[in-house]
Amino acid sequence: MSQETVELNLETLTSAVTSGCSAIRLIAKLQPAGGPGSKVFPPTHSEGKYAWETRLIDGGEVVKTVLLDSVQSQANRMEQALKEAHQNGQLNFPLLAVDFGGEFADVGEITTLDAPHRIADAIFRDSLLDGKKFPETDIAKAYAAANQRNATALYQYCPHALVFGIWDSTGSAGGLGNKFQRALVSEIIGIKAEAGVLTSSRLDPLGIKTVEIYATDSGGWTTDKAMAKTDKKGEPVKIKPSEVNHSNIPPTIEKSEKGDEYIRGGVTIDYAHQTTVLSLPALRRLNFPVNGELSAQINIAARTVLAALGLTAIVHQLENGYDLRSRCLLVADGKFTFELLDNYGESRRFTLTIEEADALFSAAVANAAELGLVWNTQKIRLQPTSDLLELVRKSRQAGHLSEA
Repeated sequence: MSQETVELNLETLTSAVTSGCSAIRLIAKLQPAGGPGSKVFPPTHSEGKYAWETRLIDGGEVVKTVLLDSVQSQANRMEQALKEAHQNGQLNFPLLAVDFGGEFADVGEITTLDAPHRIADAIFRDSLLDGKKFPETDIAKAYAAANQRNATALYQYCPHALVFGIWDSTGSAGGLGNKFQRALVSEIIGIKAEAGVLTSSRLDPLGIKTVEIYATDSGGWTTDKAMAKTDKKGEPVKIKPSEVNHSNIPPTIEKSEKGDEYIRGGVTIDYAHQTTVLSLPALRRLNFPVNGELSAQINIAARTVLAALGLTAIVHQLENGYDLRSRCLLVADGKFTFELLDNYGESRRFTLTIEEADALFSAAVANAAELGLVWNTQKIRLQPTSDLLELVRKSRQAGHLSEA
């Protein structure tokens, strides 16, 4: 029996957000770009290990899986996709940014889409808006007072925080700062994963053998014993040519320090599985009073904007592809189809292009504005405090010294 299909327009999305629907879901099957049997490399965690887990799939089969992209990483990728769309003029939504370009051109501008804690990040806390520390501004005070009963300030200045979640753990209230749960979650796992081995080797074109060389005080090396740095006993410090990337490195297989398992060797998988879920009840908990007055119509309009923003983030990320990291490029195994799930698990399917998602988002924003819920459309630019600049500067100096 084929599933019912639906055209996702503003009316359909508004109806889904209002009541009767629990989630919008995307389940995607992905394959390594190198083809079946080619390795992919998951993210490494402490001690160079991968995040292995056994899971139930396909109605009850227990299989070994490995995490390829976490919920947090997926959120960051979606936010970067939104940032790119904003920069390209495809989308317009509120954005705050701290400009480091004057002192650190390589850092440039950090926006609320870049900072890990979004508008609540310490980078914004330790920056200035029109010469005033950000926590002392009306914007920050309104955000700090926000909660589910009154999320208007976040909607107006950092709406994506209501989609991807936020916790003001660095403000004056510390761990008691306001929290908003993630409404949009996504992760990618490798199904029926098997660990590989990591090999390493190097053929030196100079044919340098293992001869005696010495470390110098400047961090370099020398063949002259008289130029060598000395240890506590006054003896020259000997090193091997391989320690300064000379001479051959014989083929080796890397194991953990305990020697009982192979690490960082990539994995082979049957396929990769991406699950993306946008929770509509999470959005329905949010209220958006205007001038102190609550309106059911405005609440619905604002929630619809957030749902449209989440969908836009998903679609723009899909269009960017799945180059997750070095040697972890995935491709879709077929076209993507979304599902609109009602409260009883029944689903209706729909497709959504970037153009359709952007148009839907713009229509939702315009509808909310007509009802009186407007947001800031100009990027708000902050400047880092002198203390924050000095912290970055000293950190870099310390890094250079440790490398030397």
